[in-house]
Amino acid sequence: MFTLINADADDEAEITDPQEIAELFAAIAAVAIEAIGAGQAKQLFEAVVEQDGKDPN
Repeated sequence: MFTLINADADDEAEITDPQEIAELFAAIAAVAIEAIGAGQAKQLFEAVVEQDGKDPN
């Protein structure tokens, strides 16, 4: 079970705990797989990793 908390824009809230990061990524992946299918989700995540912090514009 995952809970997403909507923090105010002024808050400096960050997720830094590796376990929390892994759980958040797993939740995002599960939603993506359900919404667009495993193959498309894999392509999406590979494209994100390929960006490696580069400006997409």
